[in-house]
Amino acid sequence: MLSELQKEEILELISLKQEGAYWDFKKEWYEDGKQSDLLHDIICMANNLENRDAYIIIGIDEENDYCVNDMTNAENRKSTQMLVDFVRNKKFAGGIRPRVVVETMQLETGTIDIIIIKNGYSTPYVLEESYRGVNDNNIYTRVMDSNTPKNKTAEISHIEYLWKKRFRLLMAPLEQVFYYLLNKEEWEDVPGWCYNTPIL
Repeated sequence: MLSELQKEEILELISLKQEGAYWDFKKEWYEDGKQSDLLHDIICMANNLENRDAYIIIGIDEENDYCVNDMTNAENRKSTQMLVDFVRNKKFAGGIRPRVVVETMQLETGTIDIIIIKNGYSTPYVLEESYRGVNDNNIYTRVMDSNTPKNKTAEISHIEYLWKKRFRLLMAPLEQVFYYLLNKEEWEDVPGWCYNTPIL
């Protein structure tokens, strides 16, 4: 369920009338023939460069002044479970997949759905097996309001950022110390000393 803070944020993003680095608008749910677009969008959002949750807001018509296109009886509508199953059935490197949730929000002029792609430290999320034009081993991300094209890979500086995030190198040094001290399961105990083995 969306928190009041999230609802306010969604309304604010819609009022901007433009897409951004961690949010995207869709007039309607992805058709059956566009499932590769859905997967590509999820991966790009999961690898966003803002280090935060991302949103695919469904039911906003960009070509009609960002008006609401009611999703109440929409075709191809997915629940959280359906979307989780969709992502689970794709082969990701290391078996590490983006976490997704579908929430519904009632506005004055209709209902919209929001796919929330949860922020995580397992970036970059990468397929190990291609899916309908979404290439294996390509690292996709989102810069400003644009996704990395399916036939390309992200710029090296963005790839580096995503790996730094995975190894928590974006944290302040003191935050890193507390993180490693609090996660005992990531330490190897050998006679006389211990060392950290981060779980990826």
